[in-house]
Amino acid sequence: MASRPQSAPAQKRNLRLERIKKILALVPPREASSSDSSISDDDQENILVDDTEYSSDPRSLDSSFERMNILDNSFEDILSEDVIPPTPVISEVLATHNPPQHLPALQSISSIISLSPSPIASAVPKITRSKKRLTTLPKLVTKKKKPFVRKSLHFKWERGKFKHSAILDEITFTQFGSESKSPLDYFFDFFSADIIDIIIQNTNLYAVQRNLKSVNITREELLDFIAINLLMGVVKMPAYRDYWKKDLRYSLVADVMSLKRYEQIRQFLHFVDNSQQNEDRYFKIRPILEGVRRNCLKIEEEHRYSIDEMMVPYKGTRAGNRRQYVANKPKKWGFKIFVRAGVSGCVYDLIPYGGEDTFRFHSFTEYENSLGVGAKVVIALCQTIRHKPAVVFFDNFFTSLELIHLLRHEYGIFSLGTIRANRLRGCQEKLPSDKEMLKTGRGSSKQVVCNENKLSLVKWHDNKSVLLASSYVDSYPMETIKRFAKEAKAKVNVTCPQIVKHYNTHMGGVDLCDMLVSLYRTNYKTKRWYMALFSQLLDICVNNAWIMYRKDCMHYNKVPNTLKIFRVMIYYELLSKQRPNAAPSTSQEKTLNTKINKIQKPSGPRPTDAIRRDNVGHMPDFITAPGRCKFCKKGMTNVICSKCNLRLCFVKKRNCFKLFHEH
Repeated sequence: MASRPQSAPAQKRNLRLERIKKILALVPPREASSSDSSISDDDQENILVDDTEYSSDPRSLDSSFERMNILDNSFEDILSEDVIPPTPVISEVLATHNPPQHLPALQSISSIISLSPSPIASAVPKITRSKKRLTTLPKLVTKKKKPFVRKSLHFKWERGKFKHSAILDEITFTQFGSESKSPLDYFFDFFSADIIDIIIQNTNLYAVQRNLKSVNITREELLDFIAINLLMGVVKMPAYRDYWKKDLRYSLVADVMSLKRYEQIRQFLHFVDNSQQNEDRYFKIRPILEGVRRNCLKIEEEHRYSIDEMMVPYKGTRAGNRRQYVANKPKKWGFKIFVRAGVSGCVYDLIPYGGEDTFRFHSFTEYENSLGVGAKVVIALCQTIRHKPAVVFFDNFFTSLELIHLLRHEYGIFSLGTIRANRLRGCQEKLPSDKEMLKTGRGSSKQVVCNENKLSLVKWHDNKSVLLASSYVDSYPMETIKRFAKEAKAKVNVTCPQIVKHYNTHMGGVDLCDMLVSLYRTNYKTKRWYMALFSQLLDICVNNAWIMYRKDCMHYNKVPNTLKIFRVMIYYELLSKQRPNAAPSTSQEKTLNTKINKIQKPSGPRPTDAIRRDNVGHMPDFITAPGRCKFCKKGMTNVICSKCNLRLCFVKKRNCFKLFHEH
């Protein structure tokens, strides 16, 4: 007889019984050891281990199913209904199911199990094992760093007299070079021997890295290369190859070095080891930059400085955003360098602008960082000032009242600068507007002071109104200056405050340096962006050397040579000083040092004093055609100096050869 098919409720009941059997089979016996011997790293952090006693394997805890009293009620009441009530009861499970032999007898039910998710149960969030573990770990209490809040200065502006004026002594130099110091010696004070060694070493290394073969550049060849580039700044041609062309050949360049060798050195000239690159944006030129900067910081300072931007011309695209655009500069595209220079145009310190990497080698306090980029530039350049008190001058890009106050109270440095109208910190209420200043006429001025913070602020109207702030000078005593008037078509007297006179007198140091560099700029056109900076540093070294040379000439009551002649003298001395070979010369070249030599009007080209006194390679030689002596101008002689290429007497009565090389 065929078995009767089960109904749908019966099938559901059997399926639920099978599920209960499988769940009860997984319940471990009481006092059983743990079967999992491996402990995760996260669990191990929560276990405290005694150093002396080691605990045994943890025993199983009472299962939640063992704590249930399943024997009290019957299953039939629950399984007989198709719809499961919200809070069902389980009973008499053992009537239809025999538990495994290892299970202990269950006594009572302490909890109610829901066979279907109820609204109350679904509202309770499920706590997983990982969440339980996280709740047992101690919470790490991290203190949030409070953002730095700049404490604004309290200004008490009033129209009155500035009570904290300061008078600085005039510039007096105490360090001078020797009277016999040559132009090349001044140049080597800034472009020193360690810089030359760096260039030689890295140029040969770069050639091996690129070409697997060294160019074997020597010190003499590098000095010849520098001499050629310095002369190219004086005698300009459209392209550097024109100096070697047959129709345009210039012997003072072409006779020193062949074009092939010049191009080889130019191609592999390098300053760093490329295998040691870092995040410095000026890594390619940093050794030369720091070397020149270090030498500039050694010289005696003037105590009055101007701080401004210097543009290094460069229109290429390989420099990325290192290349900047400054609209009010003659060379608008190029590298921007922040410079601290003296009134004479001598550069004392410099910082190349590199965005966030500008102040890589400088440190600031939190208050100084909050003042902005312009103030940080001034502070970084003022940190290297050795002799104080000193005065620094800057334009409205850098100026803020907080900066002027900080320089005087923290660094002992006075300052003066033009300031923008949105940085006045409340004193604009006590100053007349631009329209009111225009009505009062040219030369009118108004002053407000804050004696509590030692600040003075002056508004002066010339062609237009200008604002100036200082920590050491104010409007008085007033002076009279000459200004051109369009109406009268002549110069007229205009009243000028003292603070304006100080600013106009001392602010142009960086602009003067820019002008001196632009006169005989070393052109080094190449795809490598850092070569533009190298040529700029080379010109700064020449200009600083000329300024130091001119200062010493004034001290020894000598008439200094011009910058052009000084640059050409460096060219000759680079080629001939401390060398046995003679410098290239032509009949067209005139004297380079006529004002300080003994013979005022020599008939032919003559070596500089540094070359004729170096005691290297000056050997007498005989020629067939006699000529007049270049020293005494009286005797005829057949003796010539092999290096100087000059006829000199060498007889019993007169030894002009010896006297010429000693005096």
